[in-house]
Amino acid sequence: MITTVIERLHRGQRNALLALLFPALIVACEAPLDLEQVEAEHARDFRRYDMLQAAAHSGEQVVVVSSVGAIVSSADGGVTWQRSELAGRPPLIDVTACPSGDFFALDAERRVWRQSAAGDWQSSSIDTAENTLSIHCAPGGRLWVSASFGTLFWAEDEMQQWNEFSLYEDLQFTAVRFLDEMNGFALGEFGMVIVSQDGGDTWEQREPIPNEFYPMAVDFLDINTGWAGGLDGVIWQTLDGGNSWQRQQSVTSAPIYNIHADEHGVFAVGGSAKLVELRDGGWQNFDGAPEVLAFMRGLDALDDGSLLVAGGGGTLAVIPLSGRDS
Repeated sequence: MITTVIERLHRGQRNALLALLFPALIVACEAPLDLEQVEAEHARDFRRYDMLQAAAHSGEQVVVVSSVGAIVSSADGGVTWQRSELAGRPPLIDVTACPSGDFFALDAERRVWRQSAAGDWQSSSIDTAENTLSIHCAPGGRLWVSASFGTLFWAEDEMQQWNEFSLYEDLQFTAVRFLDEMNGFALGEFGMVIVSQDGGDTWEQREPIPNEFYPMAVDFLDINTGWAGGLDGVIWQTLDGGNSWQRQQSVTSAPIYNIHADEHGVFAVGGSAKLVELRDGGWQNFDGAPEVLAFMRGLDALDDGSLLVAGGGGTLAVIPLSGRDS
């Protein structure tokens, strides 16, 4: 069974076209404007124009962000939802949850948004000309933002000061992942892999992922085991902490946009609503994935053992994992 809220794209522009082609006829036969469908659309928690980009949770609290500045949140583990919009509708691209329970969202305009105790969102700008691409809260509470020109930014969760680490190279870091307070990874363009063993104070390079790979999706299960996904459904795996990478058998040619690994399993989502999982040592299509045409980018495993996926057209699904065949 899938508990799901799905919005599909509709065109519905025939009346507008007729108005352009036959203005006299429309004036002569004008009918009262029916706003029922418009009002119904605005009453929904999910809009057809919501391009849901990322999801995160802390206990029962769940937050999903949209590229049109919307925050879709749940206080009961994804059973019920409510939607709000940030001032100015900033293009949100990522979200993370800290151990403190605070949520932080990143927009494409170099701002990090923090949810206050009162529930509203306030922003802090990163003073840089570089493009910001992802945000991650380490287990110790330090925030990390990956950026272009081989740059990482970090701050404590109060965001009073942003600090910078850079390789000063023309590449983009696409993801940061810390497994504990000390051990972390940052992956980027051209297969770049760097690791830290002191909480991010210093970094050292490892052997790059082959073929100048561009990692669009990254996650680690522990300090040795991790995955990186990208174009054409390609997924690489490391079993030795990023010292070497092995390409895994692909079951899709769609790009991989997100990977999530934890005790519930290892899952990946991508283009064409593709949802796959790692089972019995290989990647397989997920049985019971949402049947939509939109891309999938948001991916998280909730505390109750459910899998949350989110994507284009306001698509959001919470899929119970309990009771499945092992």
